[in-house]
Amino acid sequence: MQELNRDEALTLQAMEEAMWRPETRFDRAYMEAVLAENFSEVGRSGRVFTREDTLELQPIDIDVQLPLTEFSAVAICEDVALVTYVSIPAHGTRGATHRSSVWTNDGRWRLRFHQATPTDL
Repeated sequence: MQELNRDEALTLQAMEEAMWRPETRFDRAYMEAVLAENFSEVGRSGRVFTREDTLELQPIDIDVQLPLTEFSAVAICEDVALVTYVSIPAHGTRGATHRSSVWTNDGRWRLRFHQATPTDL
């Protein structure tokens, strides 16, 4: 794996952080444009979410420190990137979570897969 160029890494960081901002996370048109058709997620709880599950989520309070901690973006192969980071609550006590996302680029970046794993930091 190799590091993405700075512009691509910053783009992916901004897109990943948009998932944590209520104005984009709960904007269905935005999410439809960003999520790949075959998107899936394994949430912090272990629950598996489909693209449709994610699009139908009702707005909730999002408690996370931005910018994201320990952010990394590397190329897996041409037009595929692996993003990893730690989400840390800004106010709550729910705990930190290791997160990884796979993004694909078919002319624009789309989120293909996301996984969250609780951690004791």
